[in-house]
Order: sequence, then C-alpha cells, then structure tokens
Amino acid sequence: MIEDDEFVKVPYYVEADDSKTFFLPDCKYIQKGAYQIGKRGKNQQYVSDYWAALSILMTMEKPYFRRKNRLGSNMSGTIGCEPGDIEEVRKAYIEAERVKYGG
Repeated sequence: MIEDDEFVKVPYYVEADDSKTFFLPDCKYIQKGAYQIGKRGKNQQYVSDYWAALSILMTMEKPYFRRKNRLGSNMSGTIGCEPGDIEEVRKAYIEAERVKYGG
C-alpha cells in the first residue's frame, strides 16, 4: 500500500511559457507502447515500465524524454531537462496516472 505522504523525485522540462512538463505516465509514447528516453539518436531507448524509465532518467546528467506536443497535434517531441530540474511528486498521484496510461 502506498502512503499518501510518499513522494518521488521527478525531472521536469521548463517550456517556453515557463510552465513545467514533468516526466509522468502521460509521457508514454503510445505508438511504441513505452517511454522513450535519452537524447535523440543512438542514445534513445524504449522502456515499457514507468519506474524503470524514471530510474534511468535520474542517472542522466541531462535527462531527455519524449512528451506530447503542447500544440495539440498528435506529434510528440524529445525534450531535455536542465541538470537539477527535479521536483517531488506524490507517489499516489503517479500510481493513479499509471493506471490511466499504463506502464
């Protein structure tokens, strides 16, 4: 059972409008059924489990992940978080999102 007061460190990307895009279960790349993490090119990998993907991201100096395009299209793009751009997110929230999006 997850306690309501458990938190997990999650990287985020600062968008052009200063909002934050967190690496959360809604970042799952639907076409591949997995989370795409790593810098574009040979370093990208697909990880089906959210917790495994988060664990890998947290070891990266500059975490990169694919997220939905904010312009409303079905396209998605890879973004890179600045080192240290990490906040705590309630674990219960993440688990609820995993149920919704899978992974």
